[in-house]
Amino acid sequence: MKRGELWTVRGSSYASKPRPVLIVQNDDLDLFDSIVLCLMTSQDSSDISTRVVIDPTEKNGLRKKSWVLTEKIYSARKGELGARIGTLSKEDMVKVSRQLSIVLDL
Repeated sequence: MKRGELWTVRGSSYASKPRPVLIVQNDDLDLFDSIVLCLMTSQDSSDISTRVVIDPTEKNGLRKKSWVLTEKIYSARKGELGARIGTLSKEDMVKVSRQLSIVLDL
């Protein structure tokens, strides 16, 4: 499990059904049993500045346009993750990192 990968996660307090999440945790912290994630949605969120639009590609494995909810950061046990979907491009991860720095006031 690496930063920038998309996985499914079983229902959480934010959603009852499995949904895609983005790993945003530093790869050096892989020794812990939990992982830091951002939720994703396919609901059009163009009007919310903290959300990063991701177009579907073969590499990221998404089936439709989606948004990374950089304001919805949470930690989950690795065992809660389901299937690996794909990996975001470096360009998309730069956008996500930029928004995370704004959300977290870094």
